[in-house]
Amino acid sequence: MAAMPSTSLDRVRVVLGSVLVNHNGRIAERSVLGSLGWAPGVRIDIRPVTEGVLDVVGNPNGEHMIARNGQLQIPAAIRRRVRLRIGHRVLLAAHLDQNRLIVVCESVLHGVVTDIRGFIDGDEQ
Repeated sequence: MAAMPSTSLDRVRVVLGSVLVNHNGRIAERSVLGSLGWAPGVRIDIRPVTEGVLDVVGNPNGEHMIARNGQLQIPAAIRRRVRLRIGHRVLLAAHLDQNRLIVVCESVLHGVVTDIRGFIDGDEQ
């Protein structure tokens, strides 16, 4: 049997996870962070993209770092800027080839799922 030709999706390596933001504003999802090789002390940059979305990239000169317990601490000022609150659920998308983590808040996901449902239903409520 002949091998299937590769597609662009074959080259995209993304690890997904979902977790609640804990009482300290930390994200404690070790399998996703671990997939990026982000051990305690690894330097990162955390950039608010839009309401409900953060872009986190590994950067040797980054302003932030992975905590000693392996968790990702999101500073309060950044959480406020994107309206991310303690106890909110987030989707984590680790893009391994880019050493990047995209954090998407529950409110954004709700909107995406609502749009998809509308598309499936032909925009009928």
